[in-house]
Formats: sequence, C-alpha cells, structure tokens
Amino acid sequence: MASLVFNTPWLRVRSLPELAPTFLRRRQSSRRSFSVVACSSPGGNGGDPVRVRFAPSPTGNLHVGGARTALFNYLFARSKGGKFVLRVEDTDLERSTRESEAAVLQDLEWLGLDWDEGPGVGGDFGPYRQSERNALYKQYAEKLLESGQVYRCFCSSEELVKMKEIAKLKQLPPVYTGKWATASDAEVEQELEKGTPFTYRFRVPKEGSLKINDLIRGEKGLSIDVLLLRMCDSVLKVSWNLDTLGDFVVMRSNGQPVYNFCVTVDDATMAISHVIRAEEHLPNTLRQALIYKALEFPMPQFAHVSLILAPDRSKLSKRHGATSVGQVFKAVIAFSSRLIIGYSTSDSSYNVCFTLIIQYREMGFLPQGMVNYLALLGWGDGTENEFFTLEQLVEKFSIERVNKSGAIFDSTKLRWMNGLHLKALPSEKLTKLVGEQWKSAGILTESEGSFVDEAVELLKDGIDVVTDSDNVLLNLLSYPLHATLASPEAKPAVEDKLREVAASLVAAYDSGEIPRALAEGQSGWQKWVKAFGKSTKRKGKSLFMPLRVLLTGKLHGPEMATSIVLIHKAGSPGIVAPQAEFVSMEERFKILREMDWEALNKGESVPLESTAAAST
Repeated sequence: MASLVFNTPWLRVRSLPELAPTFLRRRQSSRRSFSVVACSSPGGNGGDPVRVRFAPSPTGNLHVGGARTALFNYLFARSKGGKFVLRVEDTDLERSTRESEAAVLQDLEWLGLDWDEGPGVGGDFGPYRQSERNALYKQYAEKLLESGQVYRCFCSSEELVKMKEIAKLKQLPPVYTGKWATASDAEVEQELEKGTPFTYRFRVPKEGSLKINDLIRGEKGLSIDVLLLRMCDSVLKVSWNLDTLGDFVVMRSNGQPVYNFCVTVDDATMAISHVIRAEEHLPNTLRQALIYKALEFPMPQFAHVSLILAPDRSKLSKRHGATSVGQVFKAVIAFSSRLIIGYSTSDSSYNVCFTLIIQYREMGFLPQGMVNYLALLGWGDGTENEFFTLEQLVEKFSIERVNKSGAIFDSTKLRWMNGLHLKALPSEKLTKLVGEQWKSAGILTESEGSFVDEAVELLKDGIDVVTDSDNVLLNLLSYPLHATLASPEAKPAVEDKLREVAASLVAAYDSGEIPRALAEGQSGWQKWVKAFGKSTKRKGKSLFMPLRVLLTGKLHGPEMATSIVLIHKAGSPGIVAPQAEFVSMEERFKILREMDWEALNKGESVPLESTAAAST
C-alpha cells in the first residue's frame, strides 16, 4: 500500500510537468506544487475488493448521524460483496473511554450491522484501535521527516497564540507563519539538545489543485491557490488558498498523531477502497490528500453524505432532543399522556428529535424500523416503496441514489415506520414482545395467556412502538365515564335518553343476564346485545354508542364486543396487577347505579367521590 499506483481504473494520480518538481528538502524555502485527480466507478477498484470502514470516536453513545453513516457503509460493502471494517478512533485520550466504545459497539450490534474486521472480531489489518497503532504513525511520520515533507516546529504555545493575535489584527487567516520551515541544521540541533518540545508540521505546497470525483457530489475542486467556501442547497464546495491552510501539525509534542494524519495512514494501510462519511469531513480531504501524495499512498474513492437536519433545518444535534435516558422517559410520559386522553400526536411540538440510538432502543423501537428509517434519510430505490428489511436494503442499495441535499429527521415518520415493522412481525413474536412489556411495566401479572393473546390482537393497530402498548392497554382498562359525559362531544349521547339505557343495563347486570352472556365470550355477548336492542327498540349507532359509553367510559375505542369481553376477563384473579388501577365490570356498574343523572342533565358537575378508582 505504500507505493504509488498509476493508471489503475479507480485512481489516476497525475503530476503535471509544469507544477511538479521533486519534493524539496525540509530546510529549503520554496515548495513544490501538486495536482491529484481521483476518479472511479462506484463498484470497486478495477477488480480489487471493496473495503469500507466506519470509524467512530468512543466519546459517547452512537448518534443517529453516525448510525446512518455506518449503515451506508455496511449496505455498500454487502451489496458489493466487500468488507465492512470497524475502526475505533480513540486518540482523544481525555474523552475516549472503553465504556463508550462498548456502548457504540452494542448499538451497532442492536442495529444488526455486523462488522467483518474490528474489535472483538480481529482481522489481517489490525490492530483496530488507533491508540494501539502509535508505532505505525511514528514510522510514517519519520519517513516524512526524512524526505523533508515534514519538519520539526519548536514554537511554544505562547508563540502560537501571539501569531494568531497578530494575524487577527492584520485581518489574516490564523495560520502558522512558517517560522521553523526554513531553520538551519544548527538551529534544530540546538533546540534538540535543550530538550525543547516540538511538533511535526507538514510542508504545504504553495500552489496546485485537487479534484475529487465524489460518488455522491460529483467532481469537487479543492484548490490551494483559490479561496471559495460556499454552502448552497446543502451542496458543499470547499477550496483553500495557502493563507487559509498553512503548514499543519501531523504529530503533537506529546507524540500523539493528529486526526488527519492517523486517518490517512489507517485508511491506506487497511486497504480501504471507499471512504463514505458525512459532508462535514469534506474540508479534511485536502490535508489528507496531501498526506496520501507525500507517502505515495493511492487515494481511496470518497463519498460525502449530507447531514441529517432537525425540523428547523439546522444540523441535528443534542440540543434538539433529550440527552439522557431519564429525559427520554420524561418525554415518553408526556407523549403518552396525550395518547391516553385522545389528543393528536401529530403536533409538531411533540415531534421530539432524540439524537442517540440508545434513546430509541430504550423507548422500545425495533432495530428493523430504525434501520429502515435511517436508510431513507437521503436514499431511495427510485420507487414509492418505503418499507425495507435489512436484506432488501442490501439488495437495493446503490451509492448513486444517495441524495446531495440534507434529509430532515421526522420522529413522527420514524414512529410510523417502526409501526409497520412491528405489525409485520410474526404474531407469536409480537405477542411475546408486548406481553413482556405489559408485565415489566407492572400492568399484568403474567406475560402470556389467552388474555394477552386476545388483547394484543385487539390493540395492535394502535401500537407503533412497543412501549405504546402500555398506554393502549391502560386505556382499555380505564373507565373515565364522568370526564367523558362532561365533554361537549358526549352531549348527543346523553340527550338520547342515556339515563334510560343505563337503567336497563343495570337491571340486566343485576339479573345475571350480562354476566352469563360475557361468560360465553363474544358469541354470548353479541347474542345478548341483539336481544337488548330489541327490548329497548334501538339499533345501529343509537344502540352501540350508549353501550360503549356506559361500559367502557369512552366515546371511541377498538372493536366493542372484544373490548367488553376482555374487560370482563381482566376482572378474573391473577391477570391485572393491583397497581394498574383497573376498574372491573362490577365496579363500573356500581358507578352507574350511583350516577347523579339529574345533575348531569342540568349541566352541573357530577360528584366524583364514589368513583375515585375509575380514573387512571
């Protein structure tokens, strides 16, 4: 990998005669110019294997933006029969922790993005943690020093700060002035003898150009002698002149490599063929290209993916959502409150953008739904289809169909997408997931059984995320009759002689008709309802609406016959946990007997002392 490759199908490195004299030694004042053109076909390197990498920094949990980058790398590798490499960039010694690394790896495993090489797997190009590759970085830094392409800089921190201050006063870019670029051997030896700390700085050519045929953005020019920095419609074009770049550090005084140096060495020595990363890394490409050229490494093909945007079209970041699991659950409780009392959840103020994968995992999202949604943030297969399994994504994915413009993160659509995958699960798996959720939430005493089976079948259409199941079941078990009757929406039902229906219903319960009918299940209940309709001379809505209101305490809900039978079953011992505050059928009829219909008809507030247990 350390040799320069010419005229391959995936890379062309051209040294222009008028711009490309040989590299000058480190103490000469003039610098060479250069030109690099990288181009390729998306499929690979003229027969060489496709190798991509995802290189997270273990300084926290995996962000949704990082997860999408990992996904695109994974899909590209799998679709081309290549390798997906995981490399941990832990050179930030102060912030990097093994705990964060473990959390990132756990999130990737949860998403189903298994890596072919990396921590826990190994491989032929390891080690796969940058902190374990320092000897390699020093080796290549010394090679650059010997060739004169880097030099020792002995400037103190105070000197560098002063350079920046002077540049600011002169309204110049705050770059290194090159003080030690032309130092003599004697001057260097004198500082070495004194033990003065030094960094390695890269000699930046005075002029030249770099063009990258980005697989997503097309040809991009990065010019050293022309300054152009423009953002337009999320398409980033970046160029620098010499004053804006300057001789940059590749090795710090403590012996640690700088990001752009170790990334370049890693990608080259790991034989990475394609670098797929976020567009915020595009400005790094110039420094990395200079290092590739100096070390005679072939450049990989680049693909810079647009950023994920928040609903306000700013870059999605932690400020747009909760940053801890505790905050997640507070938001979920607020969201659930709107669900249980029937408010719309499409309000943009509740379109919370959580930014960490662990937050969605803790909230009960499925990895299948998360992967599907992340893939659609900037990619599509050219059809109207939006539902994909991971296997289907591998089959359909192509880097050419990744959009240049930023994708807006819509948590409402993510919930909808998750709901599609939840409902696509085999019934036994869905029932197991929801049953375990109900038990762990303290609503039911057992996670399986006929009640769980029937309840999941009845309520599944109202569940987009597994934790939604808590709300829909609690809603079924609740009996907010007084609040419903006091609402304006219930006025037509109340005025349709609801009091008379309630009296007939109480009489049927006290006589044992309703308990016997419910004991026979849905068929017995439906038979009784038909007879009740004939006796009260009601049918259709005038029959079913008062029954729903009086028996469920609500104006709307899932299929009524199944709901009533389930409420009856829930009253059996050992099904509903005491803390769920379930209002049994017997308690509901007690409330109906004590209802003050006169006060209700007069528009007065109804006493709630006798029904304290009726609300959840």
